[in-house]
Amino acid sequence: MKIALREQNMDKLQQRLLEISDPSHADYGKHMSKADVEAMTAPSAASVDAVKQWLASHGVEAGEVSSGFMPATVTTAQAEKMLGAKYGVYYNAAKDRFTVRTTKYSLPQSVHGEIAMVQPTTMFSDMNMFNDRAKTTLSFTDTTALQARQTSCDSGVTPSCLKSLYNINYTPQNAKTTIGVTGYLKEVASQSDLQSFLRRFTSIPSSAAFSVQLVNGGSNNGAGTVEADLDTQYAMGLTYPINNIFYETGGQPPFTPDAGTPTDTNEPYIDWLNYMNGLDEVPQTVTSSYGDNEQTVPRDYADSVCNQFAKLAARGVSILVSSGDGGVSGGQSGQCVSNDGSNTQKFLPTFPSTCPTGVTSVGGTTQSNPEVAAGLSSGGFSDYYPVPSYQSSQTAAYVASIGSQYAGLYNATGRAFPDVAAQAQNFQIVQGGRTTSVDGTSCASPAFASVVALLNDFLVSQGRSPLGFLNPFLYGKGSAGLNDITQGSNPGCGTDGFSAATGWDPVTGLGTPNLSALQQLV
Repeated sequence: MKIALREQNMDKLQQRLLEISDPSHADYGKHMSKADVEAMTAPSAASVDAVKQWLASHGVEAGEVSSGFMPATVTTAQAEKMLGAKYGVYYNAAKDRFTVRTTKYSLPQSVHGEIAMVQPTTMFSDMNMFNDRAKTTLSFTDTTALQARQTSCDSGVTPSCLKSLYNINYTPQNAKTTIGVTGYLKEVASQSDLQSFLRRFTSIPSSAAFSVQLVNGGSNNGAGTVEADLDTQYAMGLTYPINNIFYETGGQPPFTPDAGTPTDTNEPYIDWLNYMNGLDEVPQTVTSSYGDNEQTVPRDYADSVCNQFAKLAARGVSILVSSGDGGVSGGQSGQCVSNDGSNTQKFLPTFPSTCPTGVTSVGGTTQSNPEVAAGLSSGGFSDYYPVPSYQSSQTAAYVASIGSQYAGLYNATGRAFPDVAAQAQNFQIVQGGRTTSVDGTSCASPAFASVVALLNDFLVSQGRSPLGFLNPFLYGKGSAGLNDITQGSNPGCGTDGFSAATGWDPVTGLGTPNLSALQQLV
């Protein structure tokens, strides 16, 4: 059981994050230390004691509090008694997967004000990888031809064509800068596949390697899987010799109904964020290619995750996340109805792209002359969180421009996403020793994050602070360093979806990166 204690001063932390991320503020770039964040937000001693006493009254020993979370090991029977809940085994037919959850729970008055969330309880969300593996596998002859045409991304995306398209001509200078890649859902990154990829598509020494950090029982047996190979190969292919770390996070073990409740099911965000917020040293840049439809994430869980992202960003970490691959229908194309029992037709925003602070959401593009929106690119407006001040004028302008179109299908005053975009189709990777093609905003996030990692290296090598939370910069003067995408749309839900337009739009955000231009603006 993971118990999120009610942290203090999160409103102040959010405000401070916006201040240190705003180039127009006097404190821009004055990122917080781990100790600063903990001193501001740690749960009160009274809260910790109250929850420990509650657990003890049920014969449960509390674990050590980390990043505002208190773990505890309980039986299902204990959990039902403690939470006034009834757990059951639920079956996800689409994924052929069982899980143990409850539809509601309650807390006693003695700890009601001290606890923000308890899981696993009501979270039925099933995290997705935002990619679609193509069915065809290129022969080695084809990949050689692709490499020869690498200045254009139209026939297949490689690191070389991305460097040409996004004006990437910078060589990293600082040995201490790092980009982190998250891995969930038993995704495994292969050093062998990386070596083959580097030989086939780059001039980088094939001896280049990422390091692996195992989180929450994660394991890495070296047999590469598509998502992890994609992320690590493009992060390395675009940022070498910046340090690359792959975080392998456990959280979805095999489950059979008669085996009891798994000890770590379906909460990988929290496990990874707790781990990161507990580190003394953190990477300057992180990319994550996983997400859920926002409505499938319980609000208390979403709040806790967004708060943890904000705490990590306050320490100077730029966090990039994929927007999703279902157009306006969310993470994956599907039924566009609310899950509150009313079955109201609606567009489906994705999470964690809708977190108001801490993360930068990356949508997708395709082609190169001109670059246009990829139809799969998820985008829209949060139903949970109001529009943040840093993007309010741009998103309001877009909403005004489309008038009553799609009225009632989206929340026009919600946090809007994506923030930016990058290429998202026909990425060439090596998986299991073979070259294959991948689509999705899972491609876009590591591509844009790599540009950010290079910008952070550029700053750190001059003795300056890394960028940290990007959005106040991007929606301000940083927008001049982005390529505005004005063609294409993201169809879904039986509609044509939103259309790309001049300025910000809910398909490609503010646009795709131009590294050289951004270097002049940071």
